[in-house]
Amino acid sequence: MANLIPLAQPFSPCIEMASTFDPDLIHQVGKATAVEAKAANLHASWSPVLDVARDARWGRVEETYGEDPFLVSRMGVAWIEGFQSEGMIAVAKHFAGHGEPLGGRDSNDTGLSDRTMRNIHLIPFRAAVEEAHLGGVMAAYSTWDATPNNASHELLQNILREEWNFDGIVVSDCGGPENFFDKQSTVTNYEEACQLAILAGVDNECGQAFKKYLTAAVHDDLLKETDLDVNVRRILAAKFKLGLFENPGSPNMVWDKLTAYDTPEHRALAREVAVEGSVLLKNEGRLLPLNKDIKTIAVIGPSANEAQTGDYSAKPGPDQLVTVLQGVKSHVGPATKVLYAQGCDYLSDNTNKFAEAVEIARQADSVILVVGDSSHGKSTSGENLDGATLEIPGVQRELIKAIQATGKPVVLVLVNGKPFTLVWESENIPAILETWYPGEEGGDATADLIFGDRNPSGRLPITFPRSIGQLPLRYDYLPTGRNYSYYDMPFTPLYRFGYGLSYTAFKNSNLTTVSHGDGSVTIAADVENTGDRDGDEVTQLYLTDVYTSVITPIMELKGVHRISLKKGKKQTVTFELTPYQLSLLNADMKRVVEPGTFRVHVGGASPEPPTGSDHHKEHLGFTDPVQGIPGEFRMTQKYQADFKYDLNLPDGAYKDETSPAIVTITNAGNLLDVAEVKLFGDCLLATHRFEIAPGATRSFVFKISLSKTGSQTLTTIVGNKAVSHVVQVLRGSHSGKTKPSDLHRPTGLARN
Repeated sequence: MANLIPLAQPFSPCIEMASTFDPDLIHQVGKATAVEAKAANLHASWSPVLDVARDARWGRVEETYGEDPFLVSRMGVAWIEGFQSEGMIAVAKHFAGHGEPLGGRDSNDTGLSDRTMRNIHLIPFRAAVEEAHLGGVMAAYSTWDATPNNASHELLQNILREEWNFDGIVVSDCGGPENFFDKQSTVTNYEEACQLAILAGVDNECGQAFKKYLTAAVHDDLLKETDLDVNVRRILAAKFKLGLFENPGSPNMVWDKLTAYDTPEHRALAREVAVEGSVLLKNEGRLLPLNKDIKTIAVIGPSANEAQTGDYSAKPGPDQLVTVLQGVKSHVGPATKVLYAQGCDYLSDNTNKFAEAVEIARQADSVILVVGDSSHGKSTSGENLDGATLEIPGVQRELIKAIQATGKPVVLVLVNGKPFTLVWESENIPAILETWYPGEEGGDATADLIFGDRNPSGRLPITFPRSIGQLPLRYDYLPTGRNYSYYDMPFTPLYRFGYGLSYTAFKNSNLTTVSHGDGSVTIAADVENTGDRDGDEVTQLYLTDVYTSVITPIMELKGVHRISLKKGKKQTVTFELTPYQLSLLNADMKRVVEPGTFRVHVGGASPEPPTGSDHHKEHLGFTDPVQGIPGEFRMTQKYQADFKYDLNLPDGAYKDETSPAIVTITNAGNLLDVAEVKLFGDCLLATHRFEIAPGATRSFVFKISLSKTGSQTLTTIVGNKAVSHVVQVLRGSHSGKTKPSDLHRPTGLARN
């Protein structure tokens, strides 16, 4: 639900932050957000959203960092590190698989496989935990493997806490446990809902279930008081970490205007994000940038004089938001006449205002037409506002056509939370600028770009399809056994992932690859500004594992460098790839790097998919070779984990009393992977998972209790390796003749 952020939060939604392809800038945003949050007496933020948006119809696309797990990871880690550097706790959401709902309908289950989860949706959360030391996680409304995520042991225990060693707090999404009863029908009452959430590892509930029904769940023996100890301990640990026992402060948020809010420095940062995150989709005949001394300019559209900041944005202060109309007026010369008409409302079918808009367009030398979604009022984007189509809402397209029919040069500015289908616009409008929801300084940032004070440099973090019928459509698609295209439309997008234009031109050349003995690879290429303006290039590295034992994506983003180049200047960009980045999950779900050929593409956008049906991995490329450059390298050695383990079991134990079983695992291989330990008696007694790097060792103590006397065989399985050990189980307790030290002497040491 809502991010716990201060009233005057100025920054753009995540989708525009993602369009910057600039983790360093987003680190600054995270830090600035923390400064403002602390001024409001906040200590944690329910952000960032680390969902990977795999369906453009989903209303919460605007809150995400886009469709690619690598980009989401880099942006998420940067924001979290910035935010938590101020002594705050970030609670990333929504764990996990929430960004690929069926039909784009929020929280509708698509039956995601373990492979899809690990290849796509878990990647950003793992990076946040292991790299950024994330303080908290919010479980998603959605389900995985027929279990609500707020009740999922697999997600909240086996993966999050065991594999990744996460020690922070888990928060439910608001009303998540109530949904077990109200919506998902997995329990018969709210007390059972509390039981499932607590035992799965939900420490703090956003909602009413814990407040109203948790005590009753304990009284009814659905939970023991001791079951709550671990949850309470984690909440207390978070409060100690935040210093809330020494300095509790006010229990309420501060809503008054404070000096830490909306500072000049933060406004400048908001403007920079809006500039870097706006994407120039088309600029036919170099219509842009416009001359500031243009005689007459018309600014038209429902978003022209209304600033859009996205769902869950706080209420702005007076005159805090800058509209496009205001931005245009502040940028043009004193002799320029600026005309304005709304043209239409967002969702209305009423065309009565068209005539005024058409009239001022005819009077103008150029038109800036600002259309898009609405994030408030009659909203068309945001949580629980999923769309069946990706059409521009209401009669806005009819307005676009009416203005275009005047014959005047039109700059189309999009203000939206998710992609639109823009085939007509792409064919008929000379200049199109995607600004998303650009935040408080959006109007000035848009004008900076339109009039050439800044050079566009944003890139699309999500694919723009030609038609809704193409969905789901992502750049990292999987090879098919038949055809790709439809009989009436190509399968390729209108605007592909990573795409964006500039007022200057860049050339990529001299790609080199160097393989190292540890399995890492260094890739370098020269980038030259060959145009007549200074500008930023977003250099992207895409990797293709050409022939693999399992189906793998056509290409995957593996590196990003944003560089500023003066006209005529050249710079070498360098990427470092680790064996883990080259790895895949094989048919047995083991992580391996398979020997073979890897192709790479370095350029200012993702490579273009080839036509035809065969050998897509080999035929990827750039229609214009200036856009990017291909290369390849070979891996001659296989990389994989090799788990060695020691098992320390007692020779004897007392019936129904806890005894320790210690397992120690070393990864003697050359690749990080997950080791799962299973301990069996007559049945499965316990399991535990470790993510272990090459050369690292991890230990875990199983506390086992055996209920039958006599000789019992315990078997430990790690992967496909098994070791058995006989334990003598005695009746009674320590009052017997046999000494506990004799029973628990570690003589049963077993090694694989």
